[in-house]
Amino acid sequence: MKLVLILVAALVLGGVLVWLADFQPGFVLLQYGSWTLETSLIVFVLMVLILFSVIYLIMRTTVFIKQAPARLSDWQTQLQHKRASKALTQGLITLEEGRWAEAEAMLLRHAGNSDTPLLHYLAAARAAQKQNAPERRDDYLKLAHDTTNGADIAIGVVQAELQLSAGQKEQALATLQHLRQVAPKHPYVLQLLQQLYQETDQWQAMQHVLPDLRKRHVLDNKAINALSAEAAVGQLHHALIREDWSRMEQIWAQTSGKIKQTEALLIPYVRGQMAQGNYSVSVMLIESYLRKNWSDELVYQYGLIPGSNLLKRLSTAEKWLKQHDENPILLLTLGRLAAAGKLWAKAEAYLRTSLEQGPRGETYQALADVLSAQDKLDVAAGIYRNGLEWTLKNT
Repeated sequence: MKLVLILVAALVLGGVLVWLADFQPGFVLLQYGSWTLETSLIVFVLMVLILFSVIYLIMRTTVFIKQAPARLSDWQTQLQHKRASKALTQGLITLEEGRWAEAEAMLLRHAGNSDTPLLHYLAAARAAQKQNAPERRDDYLKLAHDTTNGADIAIGVVQAELQLSAGQKEQALATLQHLRQVAPKHPYVLQLLQQLYQETDQWQAMQHVLPDLRKRHVLDNKAINALSAEAAVGQLHHALIREDWSRMEQIWAQTSGKIKQTEALLIPYVRGQMAQGNYSVSVMLIESYLRKNWSDELVYQYGLIPGSNLLKRLSTAEKWLKQHDENPILLLTLGRLAAAGKLWAKAEAYLRTSLEQGPRGETYQALADVLSAQDKLDVAAGIYRNGLEWTLKNT
C-alpha cells in the first residue's frame, strides 16, 4: 500500500511538472568562469531533484553497508534468543515429564544465549537434584548467581528447597539463616525456617521465628498459636530429658495460661514436677485439668504419684468412675492407689476389672504384686505367667 501511494504521488508530481513546463517553462542561466549552463526552469528543477536523490541513495547505501555487520549480529542474537526461549520452554516441559537427564542437557545447551539464563540454570539445578547429583546442582546454582544480578534471594530459596528435599538439613539451615540476615522480612524464608526448626526439634529457635510469621501474616493466628504450643511442649520435653528444672520453670512461666491448660503441655510438666518430688503440685495440676477435661495419660500419672493423702486421692479418682467406669487406665490407677493404701481387696477388684476392659503388661504386674501381698503366691505366679505371655504376644 505504501509503494502504491509513492507511485501515485510520483505520477502526480510528474504530471504537474510537465504541465508547468508547457505552461510556463522559465529560464535558468548558470555561469562559472568560462563555463555556462543555460536551461529551462523545469529541467533545472528535475536535475536538482535527481542529484539530491542520487546523493541520498549513496548516503543510505553507505550507512547500510556500515551497519550491515551490526544488523547481522543483531539478527543472529535475536535468532539465538528465540532458540534459547524455545529450549527453555521445551526443557521445562521435559523436566515436568520426568526426563531429568534430557531436560538438563536441553536447558544448558542454550543457556549462554538466553535473555534469562537464571531460569535455565535453576531448572537445570532441579534436574540435577532429581538425578542425585548435588555437585552439579550446586554448580548450576553458582552459574545462576554469576549470570544474574539481584537474584540472590530467589537463588538462595531454590537452593534451600533443593537441600531440604535432598535431606541436607544442616546445609539448608545455613542457607536459610544467611537469607534471613539478608532479607529478615522475607515471608517464605521465615516459613521455611519455621518448618525446618520444627522438623529438627529446635523449638526455642522456632519460637523466635513465630512473631515475624504473625507480623508478616504468613500464617493465621490459629496456626501460630498451635505452633507456639508445640514449641513450648518440645522445649519442656528437652528440659525434662536434661533434667534442667530451672529451664522448665522458665518455659512454664513464659507460656500463656490457655496453653498451660492443654494436655500436651501438662504431661511433661507434671512428669518434671514428679521427678523433683513436687508431688502435691502434680496432684493439684492433674485434678484441676480433669475437672473439665479428660486425659488417659494424666490419669495414668495420677496413679504413679507417691506420697500422702492416698485415700483422698482414691476417693477423688473413684468419682471419675461415674463417667469412665470402663476405662482400663482409670481402673489401673484406682488399683494402684488402693494398693498403696493397702486396701488389697479393693485393689484386686479394680485391677481384675481393668484387665477385663483392656489388658496391659503392667496391670498384670500390679495385680500379681497385690496377690503376693495377700500371700496368694500360687495365684500370683499364674498372673505373672499370664502377663509375660501377653507381653511377649503383643511386642
